[in-house]
Amino acid sequence: MQIIPPVDVSDFNLTSSNIPENDAQVWENNATYGAGETVLYLHNVYESLEAANTGNLPDQSSDKWLLLGASNRYKAFDRRISDPAVKADEISYTISHGGLAINSVSAFGLEAASVTVEINDPIDGLVYSNTVDLIDNSAVIDWFTYFFAPIGLKTLEVVLTDLPPYGTASTTVTVSNPGLDAKVGQIALGQAIELGIVLYGTSISIEDYSRKERDQFGNAVIVERGFAQTVDFDLKVPTLGARRVQNLLAKYRTTPVVWNGTKDASYGVNVYGYYRRFDINLSAPQVSDATIEVEGLI
Repeated sequence: MQIIPPVDVSDFNLTSSNIPENDAQVWENNATYGAGETVLYLHNVYESLEAANTGNLPDQSSDKWLLLGASNRYKAFDRRISDPAVKADEISYTISHGGLAINSVSAFGLEAASVTVEINDPIDGLVYSNTVDLIDNSAVIDWFTYFFAPIGLKTLEVVLTDLPPYGTASTTVTVSNPGLDAKVGQIALGQAIELGIVLYGTSISIEDYSRKERDQFGNAVIVERGFAQTVDFDLKVPTLGARRVQNLLAKYRTTPVVWNGTKDASYGVNVYGYYRRFDINLSAPQVSDATIEVEGLI
């Protein structure tokens, strides 16, 4: 099992994207905005809450500006999986490593046919290329199902940890869905850190934030809201490394990271989020039992 703390993505290392940043007019200090007008400021979209709104910085005036969310281009890095970046046919991002030994890339909240990851180094050229097919044709077993069986996605996430750690390189992530809208909730690049070995007995579930109640007449009142993936990991860690694991988890106690339970995404134990609690039972001299409760981002 690994955790992958993601690098921050900003103007500094996002070198290109095919998503235009034209969600709204760019905020200007001398301009006057009316109630309900939207502006783009520091890759976020804000709505004016009052008339004659002049000279108020959107990120410092919450009584005058309402944050609506990240721009479409930066939705892939805003830690909100359920509000994806969207573009017809294909989404592409190129992110510079900036000297960091990045060896992992993840994509969550996918709606696409495939994801391609390429790494280009200014000296060695193309040093890595991998295309992951996301289409599930397992229901096709005869001619009838060939024409009528629903085609679904194998997985909503991709986690690759075999990238060559070129600090001088750039990674390009391409999310393709020809003829339809391509969507990606989050993209995370970072360096994988080993924790231990995931065991059978690990459980997966969801935390549903929908409202499900009954009115005074017994009628169901259902308001659909977001939900989060949850994973309760059972794993083995080296007993002599228990303190290292404790310190590592303490460091990322408030930082969402990618939890890579296994290379096979069909198990559903790859999640981008934070842990709620962990316990390490020093049960034997060589290896110890540990449990980690993880809740994914919405």
